[in-house]
Amino acid sequence: MQDDWRVNNKLTINYGMRWEVQLPPTGLNDSWSDFSPTRPNPRAGNIPGALIFAGSGPGREGSRTLADGWYNGWGPRFGLAYKLDEKTVVRASAGRSYGAITTVSGSSHQRGFTQTYNVPDLATNGVLPNMTLSGGFPAYPIPPLIDPSVANKDNMPWFQGNEATKLPANDFWNLSIQRQLSPKMLVELSYNGSDGTHLQTQLLSYNQVNPALLTKYGFAALNSLITSPAAASAGVRAPYPTFAQATCPAQDACWGTGATVARALRPFPQYNGIDTYSGGGDHSGHSTYHAGIVRIERRGGSGLTLNASYVFSKLLTDSDSYWGSGTAMDHFNRGLEKSIGAFDITHNAKFSAIYELPFGRGHQWLNNGIGAQLLGNWRISGVGFYSSGQPLGLSTSVSTPSVLFAGGNRPLISTYDGWRGAQQGDTFDPSVDRFTQPTAYFPAQVGTQFAGTTQYFGNQTRFNPKFRQFANLSENISITKTFLLGGKDSPRRLDFRAEAFNVFNRTRFGTGSLSLQSATFGQLQSSGDLLNTPRQLQLALKLYF
Repeated sequence: MQDDWRVNNKLTINYGMRWEVQLPPTGLNDSWSDFSPTRPNPRAGNIPGALIFAGSGPGREGSRTLADGWYNGWGPRFGLAYKLDEKTVVRASAGRSYGAITTVSGSSHQRGFTQTYNVPDLATNGVLPNMTLSGGFPAYPIPPLIDPSVANKDNMPWFQGNEATKLPANDFWNLSIQRQLSPKMLVELSYNGSDGTHLQTQLLSYNQVNPALLTKYGFAALNSLITSPAAASAGVRAPYPTFAQATCPAQDACWGTGATVARALRPFPQYNGIDTYSGGGDHSGHSTYHAGIVRIERRGGSGLTLNASYVFSKLLTDSDSYWGSGTAMDHFNRGLEKSIGAFDITHNAKFSAIYELPFGRGHQWLNNGIGAQLLGNWRISGVGFYSSGQPLGLSTSVSTPSVLFAGGNRPLISTYDGWRGAQQGDTFDPSVDRFTQPTAYFPAQVGTQFAGTTQYFGNQTRFNPKFRQFANLSENISITKTFLLGGKDSPRRLDFRAEAFNVFNRTRFGTGSLSLQSATFGQLQSSGDLLNTPRQLQLALKLYF
């Protein structure tokens, strides 16, 4: 519902409320399942964490839905316009809106209803075949497999209750003052802000080993086999009887003789990972945006139309996309992911203008005769973009031990200042200049850092706000001539257009490799390191009839 209320000649108020709901997901013929963190797993010693199945019948939940619906999508809206005087208007608004839920990789909740079968190895190291065609394909289990342990050792998709249906929310607010400078020109000053919550992302990694255990046990003990004296000395035992068995029945959560202390201490050691991303269930992202805006507009008059704007803004977020950006470096301290956003552009200025020459039919001069035909109906237009570069971060191939942590790693740094390389001339020359400082400028990124307790994670935020791409400067120009065909009221005309993109042929260099272990760190190697294209020209004719 929505309403406009004109309080008086100076004040108009707009208010409304939108309500959105998201019904729980269901599947065709109820052929789908979900992870339950509390359900006992019968083939992992009944420790918590097993599959549950939709539908009715033995082993099923008696319901078509395994996740909750969400009914709290209240979106209030409020706005006002207040006329201070005949040339000045103040506007303000605030509200909440919701985005759609995207299942980024299709449904992943099919465990127990699809089957990928590998013929068991006979443990002869290839001396004997696993099967022969003459004997036929060995018997294999045929879905549906309504068994809470059917996907042990797999990556388990989890909807997390109503997280699967909780809509991404955006709270927004703005304030603007618009002033008329002349009958054809106005200026506007405004502030825009927004706060995004429950954004879809890929941060959660519920089956990560808690880094606090590094302090308690140390790396050597965590990396030891669960059957080793080090594990016994640390007081860590196998979480269930079959955990470290070399062989075990199908679907038992056996990790074999290579099972480690770290794997035993995972929250759900019977599984490889808990996947809240693929089925659209990870809604843990958050972002904030603030912008101050100046805008000038000159409307048509004397042949000139002009629009110019400047935006000074800042974007902070812990995730930039729901397209698989990777899990958090430390699931238990996801605040480490909060940084300047990848799409942050601090300064962003835009300019556009259209000028129609005052010659030809309907204009001030030369509105008849050959002069009108030659010089009339010419238009010149231009668009300019001038913005600061997006922030960057460095990467490293020195990763956290995968046996311990599911997330990636970022480099160790000592400062956020001075990452750009020295420039020998007035302009950047990739033949002699490098985009970054040499690797020696940064702390050593050595694997031995993980052998003790010095540093297990890098300390760089995802992006460095002081280290950015080169600025984006670009101008496009168009010259257009209209030829009128036929009489005054004839719809026939011919447009000739000449256009130039990146008309000043500006070069915007890239960065080269930003991996600290790369032999070409910070060095531009080819045209692939350019962020823009050379000047392009095109001519066009368009006939209207």
